[in-house]
Amino acid sequence: MICRQTKLKIVDNSGAKLIKVFHLITYSGSAKSSCVGNFVLGSVIKHRANKKINKKQLCKVLIITTKKNYLRKNGCLIKFDENRGILINESTKLVGTRIFGPISKDIKKVKATRLLSLVSKIV
Repeated sequence: MICRQTKLKIVDNSGAKLIKVFHLITYSGSAKSSCVGNFVLGSVIKHRANKKINKKQLCKVLIITTKKNYLRKNGCLIKFDENRGILINESTKLVGTRIFGPISKDIKKVKATRLLSLVSKIV
C-alpha cells in the first residue's frame, strides 16, 4: 500500500531515481492508500544527471510493486522487496524506454500494452 509521503524507487531509464508521493489518483476521494496498478503524483528527490527529468519536477507514476503483501484471486500471497514505480506522461505513455526488474502480473488491468512488451520478467 502506498500512502502520502511514501518514497518510490523508479525503475526505468527516464532519469529519476527516487520520488516522494504527495497525491493519490484514485476513483474515490476518500481513499487513503494506493496499490499495484494505480497512479500517484510525486516530486523527484534524486535524479540522474543529463536526463529528461530534473529535481523537484512533478511526475505521474504507475505503481508496479509494493512491499505490502496482497492476495490474488487464485489464493497466492504476493510480496516484493521494495516499492517501485514507472514514470508516465499525461497521456499514459511511458517516459523511459527500458524497465529494470520484475513487475506484478496485475499491471495487465492498466491499458499500458507497451509496458508489457518492455518487461523482462512478470511475476
